[in-house]
Amino acid sequence: MKVRKSVYELDDDTLYWYSKAVEHLKARDINDPTSWWYLAAVHGYYNLPPSVTYWQEATGYPPSQSTISSGYWMRCQHGTWYFLPWHRMYLYYFERIVADAVLQEGGPADWALPYWNYCDAVNPDIDTQAQSKALTMPSGFGDANGPNSSSPGLWIRGRRNYVLNKLNVNPWPAMNELLFTNDSSGTNFGGGVTGFSHFGNETGQVESLPHNVIHNNIGGAMADPNTAALDPIFWLHHANIDRLWQIWQLQTGRANPMASQWRDFTFKFHDVGAVPVTMKVKEVETTQHLNYTYSQGYPAISAPQPTSPPLSHFALDVVGASLQQSAGDKNSPSFNLDMVPKSERNASLAKKSAPSEARKKTLIKVSNVTGKGDVPPLNVYINSGNETPEGTRNFVSCIGLFGLADASYPTLDHDGSGLSFVIDATDVVETLRRRDNWDEENISIQLVPQESLPEGADYHVGRVSLHSEID
Repeated sequence: MKVRKSVYELDDDTLYWYSKAVEHLKARDINDPTSWWYLAAVHGYYNLPPSVTYWQEATGYPPSQSTISSGYWMRCQHGTWYFLPWHRMYLYYFERIVADAVLQEGGPADWALPYWNYCDAVNPDIDTQAQSKALTMPSGFGDANGPNSSSPGLWIRGRRNYVLNKLNVNPWPAMNELLFTNDSSGTNFGGGVTGFSHFGNETGQVESLPHNVIHNNIGGAMADPNTAALDPIFWLHHANIDRLWQIWQLQTGRANPMASQWRDFTFKFHDVGAVPVTMKVKEVETTQHLNYTYSQGYPAISAPQPTSPPLSHFALDVVGASLQQSAGDKNSPSFNLDMVPKSERNASLAKKSAPSEARKKTLIKVSNVTGKGDVPPLNVYINSGNETPEGTRNFVSCIGLFGLADASYPTLDHDGSGLSFVIDATDVVETLRRRDNWDEENISIQLVPQESLPEGADYHVGRVSLHSEID
């Protein structure tokens, strides 16, 4: 069985051969299903600025209209319960085509795609130096000054960050989820029930964090689904997301969906030699089905869960919502919530007098986010009274606006209403409710970009709301 290893445990020339294969595949025509360009376009493609600045470098550009409309391009699944299985298939065929190119270049016959375990940055069992290393893009992918001379094929211009923000790599909000999917307005691990969804609004927690946030943290080509797979680091990032699914399944009480609508759904790709293939979701439910696994890494199923046990059954009601965006600029937008009158409220968030009082599931929903450009990840804070989001005490989570431009304009696939997010704020709100200055009638949510907005980037939030378990 093939073993995909952490990029930081490699002691061989895996990245050298990966670079050689990338250059080999880039030399193939964009209309060739085994070219670097075609493989990336399976995830997403368009020929409008700024994407064209990447795509016009492709061998044989522009692609033929028959290639674009073949039904193989722009097929990535996002905001759906198909997010994980589709990307597992995508990586599987990519790895096979790259391994074939490695062999043609004179490399080893057993080449395997490594994964980038940035989650080690929150691993309590390693020292701070190792944690910092986990946040740093492997040197083989170059740096802000240009490519690594030993593996030049792994560099791409435009990356905004080569060192990730530690807030963006925490796997536990996703790993703590009990359910792969659900039919409620709550949170889940793998995404909500949809049909084919190139860009939907049923995003699971592992897709939201760390997946989306990492894309926007790196920036450049990685920040846009229509160019992301052109960056060689994309594939190591997704290998790590695929690994998290494997680990989540091994935890007690976790299971993939049993519905035939999920298990029997079929996607199409190309294999080595440009051979058309199809695969059903049930064929990729485990990595063993595809004859590969991952080396041991954090988080492991024996790792302690750092938060309270998840609540699996709950009914929610709205506590408050923003009826209009509060005053402030895009570098620190604040939303003062209009609270549901107490006489009409079915969910109370009153100050807690004792820690032993039952926990209440509490969610923040950020809805209908529209815009354009390479917007950095947004930190989400919840505050009561005149508090500010300084420090981390009121920090809830972070969100990445991956696919922002696509989601902002109506097409045959989606309505253009923007991106929406559901964030579990239970632990933070439970802590705040025990503080003397907690005021359930004066709550605000702040969305603070981790970096200044680049030129040409803009976003607008339609609504922010707070929901809690009914009394």
